[in-house]
Amino acid sequence: MGKKYLFSTDSTGRSREIKVDPKHLDRQVRDERAAGRTPTVLDEDDRIRYGRLTQQFLKGRR
Repeated sequence: MGKKYLFSTDSTGRSREIKVDPKHLDRQVRDERAAGRTPTVLDEDDRIRYGRLTQQFLKGRR
């Protein structure tokens, strides 16, 4: 099982990375939802794919 990454997006669109506790990931996701934020859990491969996609998107907007 690879490393997991938890990102949380608030109502203003700001995202932040949250340190993942593998034993309590479900609770962390539930807590983020209860706080009104949108949690997203990515594995290492997904994180790389989304990072590349974001770079391409930003490059195209310049």
